Order: sequence, then structure tokens, then C-alpha cells
Amino acid sequence: MKRLNVISLIGCVLCLLLASCTPSPKNSDRYVVVLSMDGFRSDYPTRAHTPTLDSLAKVGVKAAFRPCYPSVTFPNHYSMATGLHPDHHGIVNNSFYDAERDSVYTMKCSDPRFFGGEPIWNTAERQGVRAASFYWVGSEIALPSGQPSIWKKFDSSVPFKNRADSVIAWLQLPEEKRPHLVMWYLEEPDHTGHLCTPDSSATFAMVEKVDSVLGYFFQKARSLDIFDKIDFLVVSDHGMATYTPEESVNLADYLPRDSFHHVFEGVPTLLYPNPGYAEKAYEILKKVPNVTVWKKDEIPAKHVYGSNPRVPELVVAPNIGTYVVFRQNPDAYSGGAHGYDNFAPEMEAIFYAAGPSFKQGEVLPAMPNVNLYLIISHLLGIQPAPNDGDSTVIAPLFR
Repeated sequence: MKRLNVISLIGCVLCLLLASCTPSPKNSDRYVVVLSMDGFRSDYPTRAHTPTLDSLAKVGVKAAFRPCYPSVTFPNHYSMATGLHPDHHGIVNNSFYDAERDSVYTMKCSDPRFFGGEPIWNTAERQGVRAASFYWVGSEIALPSGQPSIWKKFDSSVPFKNRADSVIAWLQLPEEKRPHLVMWYLEEPDHTGHLCTPDSSATFAMVEKVDSVLGYFFQKARSLDIFDKIDFLVVSDHGMATYTPEESVNLADYLPRDSFHHVFEGVPTLLYPNPGYAEKAYEILKKVPNVTVWKKDEIPAKHVYGSNPRVPELVVAPNIGTYVVFRQNPDAYSGGAHGYDNFAPEMEAIFYAAGPSFKQGEVLPAMPNVNLYLIISHLLGIQPAPNDGDSTVIAPLFR
């Protein structure tokens, strides 16, 4: 009998120790829902009819969201999720070469070794907060730090309203299964902006469509018993700029393609030269119009880019309005692009936040998007992992 009592006592002590190692979130009765609308430029609401976003600004906080460099989709969604610049989490472009693994990363890659840092959904899960993701970049990957309790493999054929319905259904689950952090994603108006330019009527029509999807979502959300406990954030990863053939550049007019073992064209263009060719290519590229070429140690400090070994020896940064290709006999090209200087107004994205934690009717200065990780950590009362955010930047958001 005494032996059983001792075993029971040891078991109780172990349970207490384990409980002390897993912190209980301060805001365990609160919820956070984050929607990203890809390529939603910060000035679109002034150029299109967006009643849902306009009403969100009246009851909450609005700011421009400054992307990380390069201002492209995968690095920035993962930066928002981890609070780290691409140079620090390792997804340094939508596509790049990793010499250490002699491997190429693309947007379809599922190798967890490419992904550094700890995404917010894993920070939350580690501290007892259930998380769910509908297509947020990185959530499909089983990282060493974990994965959200609920996640979806990307499928662009799923209608936007169906995604909204799924998020509502998750928030209606029994408490023991209900996620307190939900992050979901729409791939518009980015897709239309690429095809039709950010100045087209088609893009403005798509902006109005996704705003209506958001309105549909809020209509459903207001019927939730927990509606008054939810903080809502609507963000984007980058803006968009129009480019034309007249200002664009084909590097094949200046350089031999076989002098590079890997090339990732576009904005920016990443060039991995063969041994001994970097300096010659650099001198040639300095004379190419409408672009700036950097050696990786020359990239301006404001971009926080170039220290990661995956960043190549040469980065070609086009001017706004210029696109870069590297091919023989390219088709005529025009449309919308991003990836440009992340401090350019055309690259600024949106940030809206409303709910019980946020001030009302506030318009704040542009802020770096790496702060999203800290904002969510604060709202959920969880301890953040190491990140590049700034608590003094996010403090003015809150009541």
C-alpha cells in the first residue's frame, strides 16, 4: 500500500512539472482570425469599391504593411508567419538554389529542411493553443517544430466562399477541438494583377469581389457565439506594379546563359555564375539599363538581405516598371509584377485589424510585416520564439 502511495505521489509531482513546462496562455478565451489576400496593394481601397474593408477601418486599425525583400509571395507569407526576414528563415525567393544541398527550391517544394524559424501556428500549438490554416504558406510542411492541428493542401479550385465557410465551421467546433488561431488565404487579386496590371478595370473588379467574400465571411461570423472574443486581421503580402516591354530587359542580349549554373529570372533576378565568371558578369550588368546589380555583400542594409548562403553572388534588381527575362527570343511581355524595392509605395500591402483588443478608427504609419508574428503572439498571450519584430511598433495598435 505504501508503495502505491509513493508511486501516486511521484506521478502527481511529474504532472505538476509537466504542467509548469507548458505555459498556459493568458488569453485562453480569445480567438484570432487572419486572412491574407495575395497582392492586395495598399491603395486599392481608394481606387475600387471596398465597403467591407472601409467599415473594418472605421471600427479598427488600418496601416500599410511593408513587405520584406524580395517583395514576393512565399518569402513574405513565411516572414509574416515566423516574424523573420527571408535572410533569416531561408526562403529567400519564390525559387532559388541551395548549394549546401545542391538542390533547387520552388513553390511546390515540401522539404522541411528549407524552412527555418518557428511559424506562429507551431508557437501556439507548443503552448496549448490549437491552430488551423487554410493554405497559408508553410503550414502544409511538417516542420521539426510541428504543424497546425488543422491544415489544407493548396487547391486553387476551392471557391473563396467555401474557404470562408470552412473557417466558420472550424470556429463552431466543440471547445476541445476548436482552433483559437485561424489563418486563411486567397490568391487574388494577385493573379488578376499579374495578368491585367494593377491599373486595370479587371483588377479593380477582383478587388471588389474579394472584398465581398470578406463581407460574406463577416455576415456568417456575426452569428457565432464567440464573435465578441475574436480579433480579426486582414493583410496582404505585397503590392503590384505595371511593367511594359519598352522598359524591360532580356539579359540574353548581354550575357551568355551557359555562364550561369542557375538563373531565376523575374523581379528580382537571381544569378548563380559559374566559377570565375562573377566579376565579369558584374561589370557587364552595371551597364544594363533599367536595372541595378548587386554583389550579395552590396545589397543595401535596409533590405536585410544577402547574408544567407542561398542568396546568389549576383542579384539584379529592376526599376519599377521593368521586368527581367533571360532567354532567347522571348515573347512580348507586359503585365503586373512585384518583387521590387520593398520600400516603394507600389509594393506596400494592406493591414486592417479589428476586435476587442484593437483601437478604433486609427490610421497608423506603415509598418514591417514581420510584426504580424508578434501581434498574434500578443493577442493570444503566448510567448514568442526569436523573431525580427519590434514590440514598440505594435504597441500603438492595442487598446
